[in-house]
Amino acid sequence: MNLNHLRPLTAAAAVALLAAGVAACGSGEDSSAGAKTLAFQLTDAGCEPHAATAPAGPIEFEVENGGTTKVTEMEVMRGESILGEKENLSEGLSGSFTLTLDRGEYTIYCPGGDEERGTLTVTGTSQPAGEASGAARKAVSDYRRFLERNTAELVASTKPFVAAVVVGDSAEAKALYARTRAPFERIEPVAESFGSLDASIDARENDVEPDDFRGFHRIEKALWGEGTTKGMAPVAKRLEADVTELATEVKTVDLRAVQIANGANELLGEVSASKITGEEERYSHTDLYDFEANVEGAEAAFESVKPLLDSAEAERSGEIEHDFKQVFAELQPYRRGNGFVSYAELTEGDTRKLAQSIDALAEKLGMVPAVVAEAEHS
Repeated sequence: MNLNHLRPLTAAAAVALLAAGVAACGSGEDSSAGAKTLAFQLTDAGCEPHAATAPAGPIEFEVENGGTTKVTEMEVMRGESILGEKENLSEGLSGSFTLTLDRGEYTIYCPGGDEERGTLTVTGTSQPAGEASGAARKAVSDYRRFLERNTAELVASTKPFVAAVVVGDSAEAKALYARTRAPFERIEPVAESFGSLDASIDARENDVEPDDFRGFHRIEKALWGEGTTKGMAPVAKRLEADVTELATEVKTVDLRAVQIANGANELLGEVSASKITGEEERYSHTDLYDFEANVEGAEAAFESVKPLLDSAEAERSGEIEHDFKQVFAELQPYRRGNGFVSYAELTEGDTRKLAQSIDALAEKLGMVPAVVAEAEHS
């Protein structure tokens, strides 16, 4: 799972070229935006190289699947917190994300590999040491308000949903389900940084062991797959407690402008790489609600960091805003009243068109984190 999924900053061929010259030590020359580049390949063994070193400051992680079906993601962690990641990298695919890291030791986690955990050692101090620009501080402040507003909405909307499940009112629970989830989908990159808490709220059936399957999707399965709320009262009450804890946690989560930029990419990646298949809401088919919320969250993240992009990439900034409008326009034909049609009604052509619109936006948005990383301290 993912704080910072990101669409590729460069083409797959460029990533391969970087890997060829860099994989031995796991680092490359500074990118044009001033970030140090670390290149990794996903293999059956996990992530290669297994140990890497980089100077403190902005670091761009280039990740390529070298031909394995066992490993499809890489995460950078400190303790149990996910700082950044790239997932859904099947054979031949590549991607990247950018983090600004202080001196210390971090974990490179590649779930499914023979040796899942490696080490990233960050040396020296950031320049300037830990000081963010006024624009970067404002970006963080603006985005934190967005997080807190959405987690408050999530807590408020979860209460009636849980109440309906507890009393066995399946019709009401179904009616509330998609809208209850929307605030969570808007802030998913930050929620996912809390690891086990995120899994407890939002794990899909095949993501966790059967005994750990709970949260929204366990209730979804009961409502649509099993046609009952029987046995779901404890699951619903646990969900309410978990989203309340999430609302508390986001108030103190450590944020940097580049993480916010990565989060925008992650949300689009969630849609185009996995949710477009319909696997997220496999029982309810309410996927279009998730799509809209993901894009809304990506737009809010982008708007927070946009002032950092405008001075260097004003034209690109305008193009990204236009492409967000285009993605929302592509969703319009599927609206029905205050909601959407069932995702099962969409044809293969419909989903392909949506994916193309999202990919066009993601390609441009993928350039933003590296620019933000440079501007964050200037």
